[in-house]
Amino acid sequence: MLIPKARLVLIGVVVAAAAGASWWLRDSLKPESMEPRPVPVDQATPAGPRPVTLRDGRSRDLAKAPGKLLIVHFWATWCPPCVEELPSLLEYAQSVKGDPAIEVLAVSVDTDWKTVDAFLEKTKATGLSVALDPQRATAKAFGTVKFPETWFLDPQGKVVETFIGPVRWGHPDTRKRLMELRAALPKVPLPGGAVGQ
Repeated sequence: MLIPKARLVLIGVVVAAAAGASWWLRDSLKPESMEPRPVPVDQATPAGPRPVTLRDGRSRDLAKAPGKLLIVHFWATWCPPCVEELPSLLEYAQSVKGDPAIEVLAVSVDTDWKTVDAFLEKTKATGLSVALDPQRATAKAFGTVKFPETWFLDPQGKVVETFIGPVRWGHPDTRKRLMELRAALPKVPLPGGAVGQ
């Protein structure tokens, strides 16, 4: 049975409109921009303890002075921008692993280790230091309600920088800012006896 010409025209219009709408919405369906967007913050840190759970079950209080530049990255396995950002974060974390003045800690707000471990195994994200904040209490203490979000604490535990949303950790602007934060730290001994800035 032949389809009437008017119906063919209508179908064509609908298909064209759907294609146009999907093209127009394509950017709105993507995660937030992964360009580096550091946000100036007050030097004061949130009051009170900020505990996260380590893999061995011990608790670590992020309110205590870390003695180094501590990069606290809040994320979740169910968060598409977090998943998209993970490879570049992992690459950066591995690149500074030998630097005693910097520590990257990825704090998952998932409910349990089983979920996190399954995700890390599936994505082959090995070598990343991970902690758990299942009630999101510590994330909220920092001021994080959307994910991902990254906080930079100086050796005394004061917040010196915040990255809102996903970041391209290998982007030249991001690397430049990370190098500036590293350069602002006191000189510390590097592996092999050398002294780093």
